[in-house]
Amino acid sequence: MHAVRLMLLLLVLPTALLAQPGQQKPLKIGVGLLGAAYVGDLNTGGDALYRFHPGVSISLQFASEKLISPQLNTGFGRFVAQDRDLPAVEGVSPNRFVETPFFFVDFRLKARFLRETSFNPYASIGIGLLGFTPRDQDDNNLLDNISTRAEGETYGSLTAGFPLSLGAELQLSPLVGLGLEYTYRLTSSDYLDNIAQLGPRSGNDRLQSLLLSIYFTFDPNRSIDNSIRGKDRR
Repeated sequence: MHAVRLMLLLLVLPTALLAQPGQQKPLKIGVGLLGAAYVGDLNTGGDALYRFHPGVSISLQFASEKLISPQLNTGFGRFVAQDRDLPAVEGVSPNRFVETPFFFVDFRLKARFLRETSFNPYASIGIGLLGFTPRDQDDNNLLDNISTRAEGETYGSLTAGFPLSLGAELQLSPLVGLGLEYTYRLTSSDYLDNIAQLGPRSGNDRLQSLLLSIYFTFDPNRSIDNSIRGKDRR
């Protein structure tokens, strides 16, 4: 129930911000390709930094000149991990392979620096939801396979996420820009890989991603200004 309420808040809040009367701020939409990896019980050998898998992300924000502005993000991806040497614990054998498709939606506050130039470094912090479905090598849903977990371990496939991001945007023109971003996503679940108590790593699972985006700015004021200038020239 709390997850549903959070999802509704994440969907309603940005809509309310966009619908504020009297505002005609330029709207910036970003479409990007991301590479995602995870940090958890199946990559304790130090391979978390080079096993990235593709995904897609979409962002919605104002093209604001303010230091801090809101941003809505959504997207999907997956990660794959394997540890053939993961031992059985107390007679229970955890899965040694996992492929986890996931989707996310989050609301962030984004602080942009060097705003007077076309190159804008930024940092952001956010809160959101992460949906995930751990699967084994035969594409079976591991959530239903209780024999791979300690007795009494159950979990849901929806959890909270807390993305922390660093990146930079390059404005190529008033309408088009490029962006590169790294995100470290804390979660409130230790089951992104279906393993918790039987795993060697303490703490919840986390995700990290690299994102390359192209941004399109839609400015109603600019369209009106160009129309007026055209009439003036005639």
